[in-house]
Amino acid sequence: MTTTILEKFFYICEKVHCYSTVFILTPGFLIFEMGVVRPTLIEIYKIGVAKQLLHVFLSVFCFINVTGNMIMSIISDCSINKTRRQFTEDGDFCELCKIQRPPKAWHCKECNVCILKRDHHCFFFSRCIGLYNRRYYLMYLVYIHISMVYSTYYNYYFVSSIFENHGLEMAIFRLLNPFLRYIMREETSIKDIYVFFFLLNVGIAIWSAILLSFHMRNVFRGLTAHEYREPSKSNWKENLLSVFGTKWYITLIWPFVDSPVIDDTDFIVKNR
Repeated sequence: MTTTILEKFFYICEKVHCYSTVFILTPGFLIFEMGVVRPTLIEIYKIGVAKQLLHVFLSVFCFINVTGNMIMSIISDCSINKTRRQFTEDGDFCELCKIQRPPKAWHCKECNVCILKRDHHCFFFSRCIGLYNRRYYLMYLVYIHISMVYSTYYNYYFVSSIFENHGLEMAIFRLLNPFLRYIMREETSIKDIYVFFFLLNVGIAIWSAILLSFHMRNVFRGLTAHEYREPSKSNWKENLLSVFGTKWYITLIWPFVDSPVIDDTDFIVKNR
């Protein structure tokens, strides 16, 4: 009984986190950058119109790719039921789904279904990452990393502009060690929130870089997350096509393109 309640609680938390990230946090971050950071930097550093337009274009481009890949990863169905195909060779039988599944298809306890070429269950997307959405997940990591590095650069100058002398360093120390606030007897202000956002940029940039390097290494080697210790399979070009599809060059800049993937069970999945 307790386990069931906890499972339901974590399920609700996962869904709330997922959709709040898509519809609140990510758009909110863009609004903050465009409405607070950009005007301040324009006023202080007298940025010209051309640079302003370039900054807006790059910000919107990153935003579209971050949210687009996130949404496509969430709505893509990676369950074995999508193929409507019977697999009789080299696979095994799932006692829970009562279906013959192909190699690399695993049953997910959270999704309660077998997932084709299952990589892992992503808490942030509240979905399994598998055959049909792995490229969206990877491109999300690419663009969230680019966005965080890009915004960290500008946010550093933004938060530096509102502090004097060594004020920024002390504000960072106060956030990392709250006990310093009692010693220094300084009240919390809006500046501390700006510093928190800056540190969040740095943290997400590091986090996304680690995840991206791990998963891309697996992609080049033709492995999933729980196979990462196994030897490489096939060659790296085939491995890339099995994830990013036949139109891989467009997937790098546009998340909504249809790019059929070639699975290692020797069939092409179309009409996704």
